[in-house]
Amino acid sequence: MPSPLSREHPRELRLSKRFRVEIPVSFSVEHPPREGTGTAYNLSADGCKVASPLPVSSGLYLTIRLHLPNDPSPVEIRLAAIRWVMAGDFGVEFLSMEFAARERLHRVLTALESDQQV
Repeated sequence: MPSPLSREHPRELRLSKRFRVEIPVSFSVEHPPREGTGTAYNLSADGCKVASPLPVSSGLYLTIRLHLPNDPSPVEIRLAAIRWVMAGDFGVEFLSMEFAARERLHRVLTALESDQQV
């Protein structure tokens, strides 16, 4: 039986509260260079799940942009890592983003926690 902290149990590694959302995303994979789009689900301060038709592999690094409703510019996470892949979905860990992007994401998560419209 795998350890509860193994990569076979990605849900066990969550450090931040996740929120059920459906947010359009665009992303750029570093190697090989590719652009993709999809939908983010299970958003947290540390990452999200993405559904996308673009095939990816765990361990790849990417830049991901969250296209929030009623917001003209996306929240850009400059460095994120794909931690798991399963049947068209993949888990993303946010590794680095600018302070302003982190503040915008925090506001979105706070609104979700308060059941306010984002």
